[in-house]
Amino acid sequence: MKKTKKRLGEYWDGMILKRIPPNANFKKVEEEVKGHFGFIGIIIKRTILPLILLYIVLGLIFNINIFSSLFISMIIFIYSNFLPDVDFLIKRTERPVKESLWYEKYFLLFFAPIAVYYIINGRARPVYSLQDRCFHNIKTAVIYTIFLIVLGYVFWDQNLKIIMFAIFGTSGYLFHLIVDDVVIGSKFIKKKIKKR
Repeated sequence: MKKTKKRLGEYWDGMILKRIPPNANFKKVEEEVKGHFGFIGIIIKRTILPLILLYIVLGLIFNINIFSSLFISMIIFIYSNFLPDVDFLIKRTERPVKESLWYEKYFLLFFAPIAVYYIINGRARPVYSLQDRCFHNIKTAVIYTIFLIVLGYVFWDQNLKIIMFAIFGTSGYLFHLIVDDVVIGSKFIKKKIKKR
């Protein structure tokens, strides 16, 4: 396991770090993932499992087969929990004229796997922002929720599935912001969740 981690670190810092901002070295990425994985286990037990049970009960009441959408919703929860950190790919600039347009930044947020592929391949233009960690805020969480609702309408025609898909995705995003102390009362929320 240690050899794999060492090789991954060498690959990340030797190849990938050349194409992304230098503040995203392997050690920093590893620390961020560890910090979120510890909390995600608690969140799944204390918050997501009751949400899953509610979803199953609502599916039974309305006679809707929700199991495939539940599986996709769980994947989007985990994915969304790490998504705000994709802003490490955005370079900080002090010059307003150099800042990327809003849709370039949100393309990175909405279609992160595609954008990351092109960045690592060296075929993407750098994205710049005037603010640090520009996806670590409530405004972006709201915009992401709207995107999830639109995406839900692409996948399904049943409101329950669309709403639950958006709730799972937004929950993942918000729990990330709570771990990073972005949300007002984050410390209190973390303490309450750990106590339950």
